[in-house]
Amino acid sequence: MQSFHTPHSRSPDTSIYQQLLSLIPDSILIDENFDVMVMSQTVLDLLEFSEQDVRGRNINSFACSADFLSYLKESIIAGYFKEKRTYLLNKTNHRILVDISGFHVGLISDQNGHIILKVGRLDAVGAINQLLKKKAAELDNFVYQAAHDLRGPLATMKGLINLLKLRTDNAEVDRIILMLGAHANKLDERLFQLVYLSQPDQQKGISPRAADFSTLETTLRKIIEQNAFVDFLEFRYASPMEKIEGIHNGLLSSLLVNMLHYLLSLQMRIPYVKVLFLLSLGDGHLSVTVVAQGFEPTASMRAAIHQSESAYTDMIHYPQLLHFYAAQKIARQLNAELRVDFFGTDKQRLAAFLPLQHART
Repeated sequence: MQSFHTPHSRSPDTSIYQQLLSLIPDSILIDENFDVMVMSQTVLDLLEFSEQDVRGRNINSFACSADFLSYLKESIIAGYFKEKRTYLLNKTNHRILVDISGFHVGLISDQNGHIILKVGRLDAVGAINQLLKKKAAELDNFVYQAAHDLRGPLATMKGLINLLKLRTDNAEVDRIILMLGAHANKLDERLFQLVYLSQPDQQKGISPRAADFSTLETTLRKIIEQNAFVDFLEFRYASPMEKIEGIHNGLLSSLLVNMLHYLLSLQMRIPYVKVLFLLSLGDGHLSVTVVAQGFEPTASMRAAIHQSESAYTDMIHYPQLLHFYAAQKIARQLNAELRVDFFGTDKQRLAAFLPLQHART
């Protein structure tokens, strides 16, 4: 069996930003040309854009003022600047009043040529109203999609029942009953998926903010054994030895479990199936990285993973990604974003930086 190779180190648009995310959540990472590399989810929500909408765009394209870019270039010469009050344009060209501060990433790391802009919204009530409107729209869209998706099996079952009522003999009864059972199972499965997705972050228990790494590996290995993959799946796990305060053990366990179930649900290239779970402590955060080889998501799955609709709506469209959406939801509950990078057709890396709620003991 070939040796396990971890993908090359992260490029600046993932590693730098993710490490700063827990410290500066409302921020934009731009390059030396003032083009957007990464925009945090809170800023994306503020401006009503998706990640694909903003990547590569010049920061000046979001400004109302004609001299905004000139101001940034002049201000950043000193290495940093504080609280420039200005307006940014959202996707519908409405003005959003903000304070922008900035600094060179090179001031705090060995990476040069990149700038972090911190965005603070001044109209707090407006921000809340905007977020509520977005969530309401997501809910409306989900209800519509769910109703449409669930009506299909129900309509078929009603039609089959009508056929039973109109039958002249019982020759077709067995076949119709089989079809009824198949559609009932489909409906039951979809309802189960909706219930499952609504519950993974509802964790209760003693010491909710003490992560016990000694039990996590055992939990993951049991899942592999229960799914009969133990004979051909190479599994590796590394984490801190001690318990840490500041993170919910139940949520962390659920995050890892759903990440593993997501991988196990994919098509596999036996015997080249390998998974590495790496948990490490940083400055005020826990880094969770999963490197996988031999799992082959389809092109449509990869595209779906990089979309930014609500988890419930996405699950209606792509039910096979149930566990990925559950993991994504749990990561957000832990104040983090779950990122996925694909390397070819059968290699991928999932990563999240989970901020600690208070100092580690």
